[in-house]
Formats: sequence, structure tokens, C-alpha cells
Amino acid sequence: MSESIDESVSVALASNHVSHSAMPWVVGWRGRQYKITKMGLHHTTREGRVLFHIFSVSDGATFFKLRFDTETLGWRLLEIAGE
Repeated sequence: MSESIDESVSVALASNHVSHSAMPWVVGWRGRQYKITKMGLHHTTREGRVLFHIFSVSDGATFFKLRFDTETLGWRLLEIAGE
């Protein structure tokens, strides 16, 4: 069962210039570090003029839904499941 969170988190992002892709690599939340091992869906959405990137990722045990704000360059944890 997933839980809505909507909290600020720290995210380390890995990018690949060959495949033109980027993936959250580590999520820091509430004093813990979660190493991301699986990438699910990625899509973009707009609210007004602000573009958001939405990532669904997992560390193998916990699912995270993350939002990256391209205006503030900040990350938010929107949902978590499986912890």
C-alpha cells in the first residue's frame, strides 16, 4: 500500500550522455540513504510554466515516486510504498 508523503528529499542523479538518459541514483530521506536499483516510469508534466519530471524508482524493497522541479531544481518525495 502506498503512502502520500510530499516532503523535500535529497537525490543524487546519474546521467548518461550516450543514451541521453538520467536516473535518480540515491535518495536521502529522514536520515537514511536508499540506493536506487530499478527505474520504472518517467514522465513530465506542467503546472503553469513550471516543468516537472516524475520518476518512479525502487531500491528493490521500497518504491518511491519522486518529482523534480526544473525551476527550483528541488526534489520532492510524493509517494512511498513497501517499507
